[in-house]
Amino acid sequence: MSLDPMSAAMNNMLQPQSGPVHKAPSRAKFNRVQRDIKQAVEQLEALAGASDGVKRNYLRRVKDFPALVMQVGLAQAVAFSVDKASKSDERGQAHRHLLNHLWAVWQPGAQGQPVSVETGAGREQVLIHLQGVSTAEYRHLTRRTLAAWVYVRRLSESILDPDGKLGEERE
Repeated sequence: MSLDPMSAAMNNMLQPQSGPVHKAPSRAKFNRVQRDIKQAVEQLEALAGASDGVKRNYLRRVKDFPALVMQVGLAQAVAFSVDKASKSDERGQAHRHLLNHLWAVWQPGAQGQPVSVETGAGREQVLIHLQGVSTAEYRHLTRRTLAAWVYVRRLSESILDPDGKLGEERE
C-alpha cells in the first residue's frame, strides 16, 4: 500500500483533533506596532531631561530623518548623523540620541546604547553594523526604520514638547 500525501493531508484536516487543547501562555505578547510604540515612549522619556536646545534639535532631526533616508538611503543618512554626532554642541548631542534610537529599532533585544550621549564615543559602531549586513538585511533595516520612525516622530512632540514652546525655529 502506497502513501498518498494528498489523502493523508485531507484526512488530517477533516478528522477532529483528539487530545488536550494547548492554550497560549498567559503572558501578553505585543505585536510589532505595540513594541515600536512602547520603545519610542521609553527612548523619548529618557530624553525628556535634556536641555531645550537638545530637544529642539532632536525634534527637527526626527522630522527630517525619514525624508533624508528616502532621498539618499539609510547608510548615507546614518553616516550624516555619525559625522554630526562628533560635534560637542547641542546639535551633536541630538544626533547622538538619534543614533541610539536607531540602534534600539535595529537591535531591540540589545541592552545599553552604543553611543555615549555626552562624548559621542561609539558612534561609528552604528555605521559599522549597517555596513556589515547583507543587501536583503539592509533593505529590511530601511523598511523597519521607516516603519518604527512613524511612532518616534508622532510621539516626540507630545513627550518632549507638550506645551509647544520649542516651536519650529530654524537656525
